[in-house]
Amino acid sequence: MDYYAVAMTTMIALYSALPGSSLLRGERTRKTADRLLAAPVRKSEIFIGKLAGNIVANFLCVAVVILFSKLVFHAYWGRHLSLVYLLLLTEVVLAISFGLGMSYLARTEGAARTIAMILIQLVSFFGGAYFPIDETKWFAHLSPLSWMNETIFKMVYANDVSSVVPTMLLNVGLAALFLLIAVASVARREGL
Repeated sequence: MDYYAVAMTTMIALYSALPGSSLLRGERTRKTADRLLAAPVRKSEIFIGKLAGNIVANFLCVAVVILFSKLVFHAYWGRHLSLVYLLLLTEVVLAISFGLGMSYLARTEGAARTIAMILIQLVSFFGGAYFPIDETKWFAHLSPLSWMNETIFKMVYANDVSSVVPTMLLNVGLAALFLLIAVASVARREGL
């Protein structure tokens, strides 16, 4: 139960990519983009506000999953629960940034969601969300899920926090890369 509490929580955090993929394109689909652009705020404020709101909403979902697994299933999350939350926050930021980046690399919102869903499933499968993966396999280290799970298991069961900062920096670095893709795409499309 403890293994799946961690594995499912990190997988659920990856699903933040789905709302991230429709973060800005959804405004055009719902015909609210014109209203947002007519508001007396800068485009960067709209972007940051939507991104921050999405991060908070998805992180709250992950926090509820942790609390539920802790209180109902009595999953053991160790003595560094605040670090676990912080690490999962960086994964949510990575997932949302990935979804946002995919929305600008794909032609349509549907294609972006499909690509994100397929990649989430592959990362989950190879990262050990559905069943434990032997860490000696070469593909096990390609999944952000395996990095997250390994770091959380070290924290929880070995009281080893040495890999927390590198994992967080990797998540934030990859998130910054996907955000740069999105910002560059917006700037190119709008002629900025």
